[in-house]
Amino acid sequence: MAIRILRRLAASKAGPPLRAARRTLKPELRRDHRDNQHLRLLLSFALPEDANCIDVGSHLGDVLEEMLRVAPLGRHIAYEPLPDLHAELVERFPTVDVRAAALSNEAGTATFTHVRTRPGYSGFRERPYPAAEETETITVRVESLDEALPDGYVPFLIKIDVEGAEQQVLEGAMTTLSTHRPTVVFEHGIAARSYGTKSTTVFDLFADAGLRIFDLEGDGPYSRGQFAEACERGRYWNFVAHA
Repeated sequence: MAIRILRRLAASKAGPPLRAARRTLKPELRRDHRDNQHLRLLLSFALPEDANCIDVGSHLGDVLEEMLRVAPLGRHIAYEPLPDLHAELVERFPTVDVRAAALSNEAGTATFTHVRTRPGYSGFRERPYPAAEETETITVRVESLDEALPDGYVPFLIKIDVEGAEQQVLEGAMTTLSTHRPTVVFEHGIAARSYGTKSTTVFDLFADAGLRIFDLEGDGPYSRGQFAEACERGRYWNFVAHA
């Protein structure tokens, strides 16, 4: 979800050549770019200026930057377990509660695969990568969202981008989701197979919390079967759940 870089390039003199080049991109790259544009619109149109947002898997902070732009009065929390990226986020976003931790369904510590050559693929589980990558195993702190939020904190929007560990994050956040029913922007695709996660399980967790699933084109709400089919075929991997 590299919103900031793409937006600045499109507005520069490189804009027309960039748009021409975009037409030659692989379908999945075009889809990602389109979803990023739609996510920016969603945040701009949906967030009040005092909305509290949680960025799970903040990475480079592109989405977090948009959250702060649209909701500057909100109390924002970001999770980033990779030490170097966490340090950069702390320096860049001094008003945000940036936590050097990952989210799951129980608190503690866990081993974490740091993909050094492609940090965006890092996660609890090693999985097939599109190319040969350099990895290392590190130990990270783990929290469950239900146990980690400050007293009285009400999230308006949660973004989840955790490279396949969506089920575990949701299981640790069910009280929060059921009680407050925030909008949840989440990525879910083939990486979840490394966790043994079925798309129907992800659907059921959202349904149990009273949230319906849409894609970033605005289509939905998805039925259980439609969501599973869309994920299996790889048509979409970025979704929105809301009441």
